Amino acid sequence: MEVCRQQSRHMSSESVLDDILEVVSKNCAALDRDPSKLVVQRRQKKLQDGDFCIPKGCFQMNGEEFAHLRERLLEESRPWTCPVREVKSDTYNSMLISLNRPTTLKSVISSLLNSEVSQDSNSIDDRESNELKGDKSVPAVNETHKIKRRTCEKTVLVNAPDCSDCQSLEQLRGLVLTQHILQLLKINGLRGKLATQPVTENSKRWFELLNFDCGFLEEQEEICDVKHILDVARGSEYRLQTKGQENKLVESETTSNHEPSVNTSECVVLNAEDFLASKTTEDGDFDKNLGKIHLMDENGHTDTLIEISHLQKCKEKMDQCACVLHIIPDRKNFQQQKIHLGWQILTKDAPRQIHQMYGSVTERKSKESQKMDSQTFYNLRFDQMKEASVMKYGERVKGAGWNKTIENLTMASVKFELLHNVPRNTVKLDLSEGNEFGGGIDNRAGAFVMYNCARLATLFKHFHKAVEEGVYPPLPSIDSIDFGLLREEDEWSLFFNYIFPYPDLLRTTVSDLFPSNDGIYAKLGTHKISNFLIGLSRSLSSYYSHVHVLVENRPNLMPTMFARLYLLKAIHYILKDGLHLMGISPPTQL
Repeated sequence: MEVCRQQSRHMSSESVLDDILEVVSKNCAALDRDPSKLVVQRRQKKLQDGDFCIPKGCFQMNGEEFAHLRERLLEESRPWTCPVREVKSDTYNSMLISLNRPTTLKSVISSLLNSEVSQDSNSIDDRESNELKGDKSVPAVNETHKIKRRTCEKTVLVNAPDCSDCQSLEQLRGLVLTQHILQLLKINGLRGKLATQPVTENSKRWFELLNFDCGFLEEQEEICDVKHILDVARGSEYRLQTKGQENKLVESETTSNHEPSVNTSECVVLNAEDFLASKTTEDGDFDKNLGKIHLMDENGHTDTLIEISHLQKCKEKMDQCACVLHIIPDRKNFQQQKIHLGWQILTKDAPRQIHQMYGSVTERKSKESQKMDSQTFYNLRFDQMKEASVMKYGERVKGAGWNKTIENLTMASVKFELLHNVPRNTVKLDLSEGNEFGGGIDNRAGAFVMYNCARLATLFKHFHKAVEEGVYPPLPSIDSIDFGLLREEDEWSLFFNYIFPYPDLLRTTVSDLFPSNDGIYAKLGTHKISNFLIGLSRSLSSYYSHVHVLVENRPNLMPTMFARLYLLKAIHYILKDGLHLMGISPPTQL
C-alpha cells in the first residue's frame, strides 16, 4: 500500500523535487545538520550532469555526509515511479541528482497518454479555505482532445463588463483573456460562469471567431432589480445624507433592460471611506481616494448602481458562488473598486471579489495607444496569413477549406500576441503591413506553434498510412517499449523540460487566484501556456530537423522508432491540449 501511495505521487517534476527535498532533509537529522537552508533546484541545461541539484551556496556537505545522503536517496527512491539513478557532486553543487531515464519516460508518458496526470490537491491557493477548492479529481483529455473532468463543485462568477462589444484592441484583449481564464479555471477544478452581458451582432461574430465555449455563457441577459438595491441603500448606515428634499421614485416606461426608469432629483450616495475605516482587513488594496459611491444622482440611476444590481442578479441565479472574478482594464480600476465596495456594503451575502487587471494595447513603434480597431487588426493579420500561404502553396490557396485554415491561423496569431505578456503589462503590436510584417518573434509565434503541431499530426498520419499498407507493424503497447534507446540528449531535454513539468504548469496558472492577506488583486498566469508552447515548439523544431523518425523497416531500427513515436505522441498531446486551453483548434495536417 505504501509503495502504491508513493508511486502515485511521482508523475511530475515538482513532486519528484519535493520528495528529494523531503528525503534529504529527513536524513540530515541523522547527521545533526540543520536542513532549513537546504534547496533542491530543477536544472534546465546540461542535464547529462544531473536533473536536480543542491547548490553549495545553499548547503555544503563533507564526504561522509555526501555518502550517507547519497545512499539514503538511492535506497528510498527505489519504489518511486521516477527513481533516482545516480548522485554525484561537482565544483558548484553539493549534489547532482539524475533520474532513471527509461523508467521515468515510460511512467510519465504512459500516464499522460492515458489521461491520468495526477491532480495535486493544492490546485488552488492553500491560503483559501477548503470550501473554495474545486474537485481534486484527475483531469483527462479524450481522443478528440477535449478536456473531460468530473463535474466541478465550486463555481466562479467571471465578470468582464468591458468586453461585450469588442470594438477596440483593448476590448479584444479582455475577451481573449476571459476565454483563456475560463479554461484555466476549468482544468484546475473550478467551474467558471460568465456574467451575462448585452449581446450584439459584433460580439456574436467575435465569439464565433474566438471559438468561445458556449457552455460558459448564459442564455439571456438578466433584468436588473435596481429598486431593491436602492431600498437597501436608503436604509444603509453608510448612506451620506444630502441636502434637499428627497423625492419618491416615479416609475415610467423605459427603453432599457434595467427595470423602469425614474424621474427624480434624489441623490443616493454611500460613504466608502467610513466603510473601509470599519474594516480590519481587505482594505489595503483599495484606493484611498474612493470617498463616495454614487448610486443615483440628478440624471437617475448611475452605471455603478446598474452594475451592482446586475452582479447580484447573476449571483442569485447560481446554486452557489465561491467568488467573483472581475476581469478589468487598468483604466477602469477605480470605478470597479466602487462597484466592489458598493456591492459589499449593500449585500450581506456578497461573495468574495477578486480583480484581474490587464493593460492597454499599443503599437510597437508608438508610445500612444493604437487607434486601430479589433476588426481592422484581424483583417490585417488575415491578409498577412493569406499572403504567406500563397507564397508557400501557390494557387492551391483558394476555396472554403483554405479560408477556414487561414482563419484558424489568424486567430492563433492574434491570441498568441495578446496572451504573450503578463496581464497587467502593455501589449505592443507590430501593425506594419506587407513585407514589413514580422519585426518581432511574437508576431509569428502562433503560426510557428500551429506549424509544429501540424507537423506532428502529419507524421502520425504518414505512420498510420504506412501501417495500413503493411510497411510498418502497428505501434506496440507502451509496456513493451524500451525507452533506454532514446539516447539523444535532445530527447531527454524535450521530456524533462516540457512533458514532465506540464501538469505543474497547469496548476501554477491559477495558483495566485486568491491573493494573500485578503487582498483583491489576482495574479493569474495567462501568459504561461502561450510562452510554454513557443518554447516547446522551438525545441521540437530543433530536434526534428536532425532526427529522422520514420526509418526503414529493419528489426534493429524499429524499437528506437517506436520509442521516438511515443515521445512525439506525448509532445503532440501537450501541443493540442495547450492550444485547446487557448481556444484554438489544433491543425490536423500541414
